[in-house]
Amino acid sequence: MGQMSFYSADALPRAVTDLEGVLCAGGGMSLFGRGTAARLTIVLGSPPPPPESEEEPADEDEAPAPDDVPVPVVRAPSVPDPTPEPRTWEEGVDEIYDDDLPVRDDGPPPDPEPAPTHREGRIEPLRPLEGSPHAGVGAQDPETEWRAHALCCAFRGRGVPAEVDRLPDGRPVVRSAFRADLLPLAEHWHTDPKHAPDPLRLDGPRLRLWVLAAGRWAGRAYTLGLDPLAPTTHEPLLTACQRAGLGATLAGDSDDPVVRIVGRARQRRLAELVGGRPRHLHDGVWPD
Repeated sequence: MGQMSFYSADALPRAVTDLEGVLCAGGGMSLFGRGTAARLTIVLGSPPPPPESEEEPADEDEAPAPDDVPVPVVRAPSVPDPTPEPRTWEEGVDEIYDDDLPVRDDGPPPDPEPAPTHREGRIEPLRPLEGSPHAGVGAQDPETEWRAHALCCAFRGRGVPAEVDRLPDGRPVVRSAFRADLLPLAEHWHTDPKHAPDPLRLDGPRLRLWVLAAGRWAGRAYTLGLDPLAPTTHEPLLTACQRAGLGATLAGDSDDPVVRIVGRARQRRLAELVGGRPRHLHDGVWPD
């Protein structure tokens, strides 16, 4: 086994700045009021396809019923909509295998969470799954659900409380509380519109969060998902990956852009940087 990299997630203590990896993957920041606090939010999973129309085209050869002949109407018995079972998320489980890793001190303790009268971000307000016409869609993807749980634990492991909400189409949304210690991230990434900082240094902890949010295997290549709503971030992130020794290229399309990493040496480099595998790992997610 080679020597552990100084920039590996296993060699560096956890810090709030690690959450930049979530912004690489498509996360967004929203500000409270005049910029006294910020919130980090990421939507996981792809939007479901639009529902197919249930109306069948009329048969042109079918003769219309005469006006004087009554047409019987058969009504299907009404069936109450099933009530989705409430989902619970396991509390206090860290996504990192070592619960005793220290947390870096990035400054004074955060201010209490402000009142909910805030300037809305790009995906807010969020609505719960219950009562949605797409109820149950997001809950059917175990990989997306695993990512939501792992990210929620990763946020908490860095001293940032987070919760899992739902969009109307069922996709899980991981979001933090409004916190003063997240303001540097919002300022660093130029929230409105979103731009990646230049230069951006990608160390192991940041890459680990990026993998948790949007890393996956695509054949023999390993890919890291990018933000389709912020195309100006793609080139800076590609450059940052290349500086980290990953030799990446841009791939995918406008709806699913990715950074593509090919070659066993480069993939082993990524695996070394992101550190040990988290508990309850989903298949096809972690680099090796």
